[in-house]
Amino acid sequence: MAETPLSRRRLLGYAGAGATGAVLVGAESAEAATADAAALPVSSAAQVAREHVPRKYRTLRTDGYSAPGDGGGATYRRLAGAPDRPDRWHLRSADGTWWEIADDVVSVRALGARGDYDEEAGTGSDDTEALLAAARLDRVIYVPGTARTYHCTEQISLTRDGTTWYGDGHRSKITLFSAESGAGALIGIHGDAPTTAAGPPARTVRGVHVSGLHLDTRGTRNNNGLGGSFLADVRVENMTFSRIGRKALTFQYHCRNVHCRDITIHDTATEPGSTFAAVSVEGLTAGVDLSYYPGGVSSTDDLLGADMSNITFADVDCASTGYNYIVVSNAYRVRFDNVDLGDTAGAGSFVIFTRRVRDSHVRGIRGGDTARRMIFFDKDVSGCAVEDFRFGSTQGTARDGRAIHCAGPGNRFTGGSFGHRNTAAPEAILVSAADVALDGVEVRECAAPLVLNGPPAAAGLMLTGSRFTAGSASAFRVKGPGAIIQGNRFETPDAPFVGRFEGPDAQCVGNHLAGTGERRVIVMPGASVLIALNTFGAGSSIEFQGGTLYAGACFANTGVTGTGPNHLPLGGGALHADGSGLLRIKSSAFTSDTDGTVVGAQT
Repeated sequence: MAETPLSRRRLLGYAGAGATGAVLVGAESAEAATADAAALPVSSAAQVAREHVPRKYRTLRTDGYSAPGDGGGATYRRLAGAPDRPDRWHLRSADGTWWEIADDVVSVRALGARGDYDEEAGTGSDDTEALLAAARLDRVIYVPGTARTYHCTEQISLTRDGTTWYGDGHRSKITLFSAESGAGALIGIHGDAPTTAAGPPARTVRGVHVSGLHLDTRGTRNNNGLGGSFLADVRVENMTFSRIGRKALTFQYHCRNVHCRDITIHDTATEPGSTFAAVSVEGLTAGVDLSYYPGGVSSTDDLLGADMSNITFADVDCASTGYNYIVVSNAYRVRFDNVDLGDTAGAGSFVIFTRRVRDSHVRGIRGGDTARRMIFFDKDVSGCAVEDFRFGSTQGTARDGRAIHCAGPGNRFTGGSFGHRNTAAPEAILVSAADVALDGVEVRECAAPLVLNGPPAAAGLMLTGSRFTAGSASAFRVKGPGAIIQGNRFETPDAPFVGRFEGPDAQCVGNHLAGTGERRVIVMPGASVLIALNTFGAGSSIEFQGGTLYAGACFANTGVTGTGPNHLPLGGGALHADGSGLLRIKSSAFTSDTDGTVVGAQT
């Protein structure tokens, strides 16, 4: 029964005239307000069902859920009638009155969760229903720390705008015990899927904030830690992930303005045969089936990354992965800052950007050894960068196990260091796209024949301020036009050559090229190179094959001997200074240091 808001005496008092009546009414109103404001203390939510609550009480305050002091205490307000859909945040007292949790912040223990499951012993409460109820409740949800874990068997789906869940960090642990088919994710943040192949989400969930939780999926199949789709303006902070079957953090399909920071991942991609990663960002591609979402379309168009943008990850620490660490596919403006990684397992990589990725970067990344690749940029990846990176070594035996493979144009790799021990891969670094820059890259060792290889597609390749150290590997071979090799130090004394140019309009300026002997630099037929201001090991030579002596300039280099160490092209011939300082000119190839007609002398 609905309570009458004003008593008969109070109504009469308001209607009365005179100072005395006004004073009496004021006193009674104050007394009533005090009774309404005071919450009736009840030992537990369970005890409320046995209480007849006087009508003067509009609120209750419990000291626990099942028993006093169990952490499930809450404040409840009196309802005018039965709720349309009674849930775990409702109580009904013995007198038939319905009550609803009134707190702005609600502990999952006030909904019946206990967090007492002992995985080793296999004993404790199942908290699934309480956790799912918390996801339905439109309040800030608190997951208190526990000495054991919260037992959950289903995905916790956060679908309301403005949802906030927080805990006490590592101790606020939720463990997923799912069936063989998996639950998809322990926590899923999602709106409603598109209903047409190229359309937007039917509903975007906004403003979700999750922090201070520890998620564990026990390495089981088809289970991610925290995943999200059809969302915007989401924050994920101070999270711990353990034994994640697939991906610890994954955002896919129509996600914008997502910010994740202070992430600790103990182990991930543990699912047998997994091809997944610690962190994954994936835009919508052609043919994706979204029908497992209510009303979702069964086949989609490729949105070329337009549905994924402004997604950041900062201060990420991942000790191990069963496959990859970072995978980004079909997305714009994705950022990773300050990432600390362990070794990879199997055929995994540290960083993979694939399909259409634009304007994205990884900055401040540290990693161990890998059995395959360190960094791979696919052919449609452009305008992206990896800066300040430090890795161990490539340890694998596959031919595609290069340390860096950049197949997309306009990308940068700056301030990095790694070793390359894979003897099967043809090179440590393969650049097969235009306008790629490497600056300040240190290769500590290289077991492949080449450190850097730039095939014809690598037009405008820039290598600056870098250091390559390898006893028998050649430092570089470039076939594309317009290559710039400047200000580098190549410690490759036992290599058959330091560098080889096979394309036109190249520059080799201000480098230090260690080692002595013939063919330190080779200029192939059809190539043209400016070779200037370089320091060679004493007795080194530059070999110009075919007519290339007349297709470039070579001057102010030290340590170089032999034919054409310093020359300038002159139309169909070249001007050359021999070892004694005489200037010689010839319209065909020089065959020795004293070949050609003397036209002057240096004085």
